Amino acid sequence: MNKRFCVLFAGQSVQAQGMGQSLWRIPAARDILKRLEPSLGGDLEHLTTEMPNAELAKTFNAQRAIHAHHLGNWFAYRAAHPELELCGAVGHSMGVVAALVAAGAVSVEDSGLFIRARAQAFSDVCKTFAAPQGMAAVITKRLADFQERIAAFPGVSLALHNTVGKGTIGGCWADIEAFAAHVKKEGWPMKVITLKVEGPYHTAAFSPCRPALQAAVERITVRTPQAPVFMGTSGRAESDPARIKSLLVEQADHLERHCEAVRAAYEAGCRDFIEVAYKPQPISWLSDQLVGVDGRPWAGVGAAAVRTAELGEKAE
Repeated sequence: MNKRFCVLFAGQSVQAQGMGQSLWRIPAARDILKRLEPSLGGDLEHLTTEMPNAELAKTFNAQRAIHAHHLGNWFAYRAAHPELELCGAVGHSMGVVAALVAAGAVSVEDSGLFIRARAQAFSDVCKTFAAPQGMAAVITKRLADFQERIAAFPGVSLALHNTVGKGTIGGCWADIEAFAAHVKKEGWPMKVITLKVEGPYHTAAFSPCRPALQAAVERITVRTPQAPVFMGTSGRAESDPARIKSLLVEQADHLERHCEAVRAAYEAGCRDFIEVAYKPQPISWLSDQLVGVDGRPWAGVGAAAVRTAELGEKAE
């Protein structure tokens, strides 16, 4: 791999019991854990090493555990490879906060403050739903061809556009089930797979989060990134601190254009991508992101998935 690379961070859903068990044995990672505990929670080690999956999947726990995991892995990797240069950072959904830390725009401590406020705000909104709500993955050849039809369907919104052919919709379960039935009846070339989450993140249902998120961004410092940060809320590189803060607030109820963000990174010159994680996820999406309309992959793309277990082996 080239010495210049773009780092990827996953969003909510990658949490897993024991995800930090070997990570916190690495000195550089453990230092991050201790720096995060005052703002993100004194239970972080328990969350990431012992908490059962059913409890860990709850929004307040999942977002905090994932963020600690992101930063622990990132700083452990950088300690082992100080010679590598960052040419970009992309975070899927909540992963953008880790991307901002990687790019030097937000401190470790401030990132913990924001993620805790975000996790709490999202969790609080989930408790207010009068009827069960959730999300479903939608898989087709080209999702853009169905965006208008999804938008026109009552009670359902496209929440995340992850790759050329994959995304996630959100809404009340009754409306999601009606949508899935409609897809089957009409014979659309699309799969609809329900997801186990507490609510339809990135849809209007989470607009009540905005005041809490606004209060949180006012408490933290955001600097101009030292490397481009490609944000899914806009689908492009962002460098203005005030705009970054605004996008962090908007993200709660805004379509996450992750695919656009990754493509923007490529167009800006990023060719080698890396993800360091317990179980890497978005790095596996590149083949369905960096492709032309003819289905041919874009030239020169390199992808490296580094697992926590590999970091531990090198540190021992």
